[in-house]
Amino acid sequence: MSGYGDTIVKWQLLGLGLSLAVSTAAPALAVAPASVDAGDNVAWSKVVENPFDGKVVYDRNYKSGFVFVSSWSKNGIGVTYNRIGSRFIGYNTGFGYSGFGFGRYRKGFGLGLGLFSDIEPVYNYYLTESVPDSISLAIAGKIYTYKDGPVSPELAAALASAPSGNIAIRLIWDDGRTKDTEIGKDTVKAWKTVFQPL
Repeated sequence: MSGYGDTIVKWQLLGLGLSLAVSTAAPALAVAPASVDAGDNVAWSKVVENPFDGKVVYDRNYKSGFVFVSSWSKNGIGVTYNRIGSRFIGYNTGFGYSGFGFGRYRKGFGLGLGLFSDIEPVYNYYLTESVPDSISLAIAGKIYTYKDGPVSPELAAALASAPSGNIAIRLIWDDGRTKDTEIGKDTVKAWKTVFQPL
């Protein structure tokens, strides 16, 4: 019996070891968050020198319901997507006084007291921040995809030679969600400096 018990213990330890190996495996890499926030006081859409990333350009895009922030350098592309949501929480009812007046009407003169009731909806606004797992860029009729790490030479060349104007970008999450937005023309112009070959 002791041999049987030793075998069970060995299998349990082996199982424990395998589960630890699986649980401590490195997570899958994905796009990093942007290194700045939308409210930061930085030079937007201009090339700046960053002590960590070298030449970098920061971009932000405000649209109805979301804010998209990105940082672009040869060391990597960072992206943060902030969705702005609202939740109805009730009504604000107010009662006010608009004045006391004396006026003339069809049958003579009169005095009036202006009272009113005002009902307006009240919303709670909130921000949901997420980082996509990859991004795709449509540049000169070709689609380029970025997931993590330093920018590949092929993508760097495409960014450096991108045509003037806004560039379409698609944010992609592993759960199937996507969001299409764009990078502004001034950031696209700055890419020429940031991603120029050495």
